[in-house]
Amino acid sequence: MLFNQFPDKKQYLTLSDTCNVIPVCMEILADMETPVSLLRKLYNKKEPLFLFESVEGRERWGRYSFLGTCAKKEILVFKDHIKILEKNESKKILHDNKPLDVLRKLLAEYKAADIPELPRFWGGMIGYMTYEMVSFFEDIPNTLPDSKPRAHFMIPGEVIIFDNEKNTVTAIVISFLDKTRDKEKNYEDATGKLKQLIKRIRCEQKVVQKREEKKVYKLSPRYPDKRYHDHVKKVKEHIYQGDIIQAVISQPFECPDSPDLVDLYRAQRYINPSPYLYFINLSSSALVGSSPETMVRLENNTATLRPIAGTRPRGKTEQEDRALADHLLSDEKERAEHLMLVDLGRNDLGRIAATGSVQVTDLMGVERYSHVMHLVSNIKCDLKPDKDAWDLLKSCFPAGTLSGAPKVRAMQIIHDLEKEARGPYGGAVGYISFDGNMDLAITIRTACIEEGKLRVQAGAGIVADSDPETECIETHNKAKALEKALTLVSDLQYSGENQ
Repeated sequence: MLFNQFPDKKQYLTLSDTCNVIPVCMEILADMETPVSLLRKLYNKKEPLFLFESVEGRERWGRYSFLGTCAKKEILVFKDHIKILEKNESKKILHDNKPLDVLRKLLAEYKAADIPELPRFWGGMIGYMTYEMVSFFEDIPNTLPDSKPRAHFMIPGEVIIFDNEKNTVTAIVISFLDKTRDKEKNYEDATGKLKQLIKRIRCEQKVVQKREEKKVYKLSPRYPDKRYHDHVKKVKEHIYQGDIIQAVISQPFECPDSPDLVDLYRAQRYINPSPYLYFINLSSSALVGSSPETMVRLENNTATLRPIAGTRPRGKTEQEDRALADHLLSDEKERAEHLMLVDLGRNDLGRIAATGSVQVTDLMGVERYSHVMHLVSNIKCDLKPDKDAWDLLKSCFPAGTLSGAPKVRAMQIIHDLEKEARGPYGGAVGYISFDGNMDLAITIRTACIEEGKLRVQAGAGIVADSDPETECIETHNKAKALEKALTLVSDLQYSGENQ
């Protein structure tokens, strides 16, 4: 059932006088579709695509899900240049060690129309930044091979927005105006593409073959546990010497085979529903993740950080759940670590905040998710008039919860001990929209797939009284959450439930 197309032709022509990016939209009834069913229909390994979903606190699905495809551009950040892929052509721009300045200029080229009927996000730069992006901002040596991008984004040409309250879908073709062509021709082209997009939405589901033999996907640590134990001991030495208060030390886990990524996403969203659920397929790699933690958000000039530190499992009964929450709130070690990260967040925001605007609006509240509960705080500020999303990103990257405190010294120690690139882990994933708003998650609980191999990274925050064996077990337990998803994928494929 079609509802309405907007903007209409007259509105489009008026908007084209002042804008060069106009979304041409059609709202349709979608009670027979889900974000995952459309992901299965539209996913192609060779084509860039993203899906963003959200489960908010207390296991409530967020109102909107976003699926984007048909990339207008891919943008890759390398050591000394930015590579732009568009229409099978490649262009390089030197960035003089200031890649965010180039990204800012690239996004500023797009003057997007304001369409009141749409939610706050419908297009922009979508992708991820590796942890190693920090080498552009601080004196931290880069360990990522020069052949790999330190950040990778796409600008979609088509976006599908699910409204999970109304059970509708808004199909969007983003019209990038060609000023050399007639305005009416631009509109006709966008309308034609919109009809094709709706046909793709309504096409039959792809048939997925059932496996005759059960495939086992196993995650294994790259290094023996003793290596991690030694790292914990060395971090504690730095703490005793007064170098740092905390550092987050991680280790990689690998699977030599990658499963069907749509099935992996299905398993992730079932096992670990989180505020940030994402499926991102780009030419360099793919990410499938379920992160609970905001890296940084900017909406209408208000910046938000939400540090998470302190965890307990969910109780089997309401009474047990309350008891576990009370125990978490009264744990002095957890509280001290959390307050340290709140202070770190306030300092990060303070560098770009309008005078006196930094506020801790929620301090150490307990947020419950499907399997665990966390201590969570909320820090907000207004940006200075001369600051924007890119300044905010630089000020807060990477998150203190994935580095340590003091942040720069902790990262130097991480570099000395881990000795290899983290890649997407500990970086950021999300979007910077055409209108300058931003929503980025910390890249944790995420499978990174490159060249057919799957990798997961997991870490633990090391403090003065940390036990090496306990912290190592914590990294294994975090990796096991992804291993559970891989086991479920195997069951889905063997039983035919992935069809």
